[in-house]
Amino acid sequence: MKIALVTDTYFPRVNGVSASTRLFAGELRRLGTEVFVYAPAYPGQEEEPGVVRFPSRYLWFDPEDRLARPGYPQGVRHFMEQGFDVVHTQTPFSLGRAALGWARRSGAVPIHTYHTLFVAYVEHYLKLVPRAVSIPLVRWASRRYCDACRRVVVPSTAMRDELLSYGVRTPVEVIPTGIALERFEGRDRWRVRREAGVPDTAPLLLFMGRVAEEKNVDFLVDVVEALKPRHPELRFWIAGEGAAKPRLQRLVSERGLSGTVRFLGYLARDDWRDCYAAADVFVFASVTETQGLVVTEAMAAETPVVAVGAMGIRDVMGEGRGGIVTRLDRGEFGAAVERLLGDPGLHAAKRREALDEARRWSAGTMAERMLALYRDAVAEGRSRLAG
Repeated sequence: MKIALVTDTYFPRVNGVSASTRLFAGELRRLGTEVFVYAPAYPGQEEEPGVVRFPSRYLWFDPEDRLARPGYPQGVRHFMEQGFDVVHTQTPFSLGRAALGWARRSGAVPIHTYHTLFVAYVEHYLKLVPRAVSIPLVRWASRRYCDACRRVVVPSTAMRDELLSYGVRTPVEVIPTGIALERFEGRDRWRVRREAGVPDTAPLLLFMGRVAEEKNVDFLVDVVEALKPRHPELRFWIAGEGAAKPRLQRLVSERGLSGTVRFLGYLARDDWRDCYAAADVFVFASVTETQGLVVTEAMAAETPVVAVGAMGIRDVMGEGRGGIVTRLDRGEFGAAVERLLGDPGLHAAKRREALDEARRWSAGTMAERMLALYRDAVAEGRSRLAG
């Protein structure tokens, strides 16, 4: 079987869609499937076998992303020459929309993964459009795109329910992005702490992810500010980049927390792994996560999690597997963090539980499920032609 994964965002842009696309590409190849990734070009990108880049331009309103030119002749020609069985789009924008046309022309089966809860983003990215207009528009566009595909994949049951509420008629299947557990082997809990001058006994909280408004990092800063008087050595690390970072840096300075909160930016692979392991608690307050991949990664590093129990977090953590789930309430969230910091027995139990839970989300298992979905969709297409 031959698969095209088409995405409007990919490395060096770091986000959940990029991570999911690369992970599934690698795991599907390990299963003997031929895979090409079609993605925008980025300044300073590294060459990656099996990735075809389309020229792109800067987006003034979202400088980390790029707008690809889908009519790039060499890219389209490469696609049409491959004879793909499946075209699996990861985004519904420039390349994603063009890929539906490529699928029709080539006879490939179109499949889409709906990664992002777009209705939760409109107030941040469509500020001039009234919500009474923008929300119905996003739902209509989502329904139309999904119904142009043979199957739709979502990373959580909450996202499946969301799409069904839009009236999507295409079959929707839940297949989360798995995690490559081997990436966490050899982790060193103490190295990055010592390099940063953080005492072994100092409580360390970590947020890892895109530093964007919808990630609710302000909420975490508020929690840290409230905890600081009772935990003078407390540290909070924010790993990642995003449009909200400059504003958050000003907020931290205004609150007098510059000695407590550290912005790490993007991390190299060893630092990324060891940073997860170094934290005493991983904290996460986004209410728009379709899966919460970083939560699963934290658990793979044996780091307990305190997270707001919304959307995909409910699938990953349930009633508190591997940590504590709270409401979007600063007092409740802070109390949960303090429970883990103040009770060594509970912390140790949640560390063990976190790793056990992470093992349920192996990348290989999820790739096998995805490959089975591809086979079913292709077989269904052939039976329709035969009929």
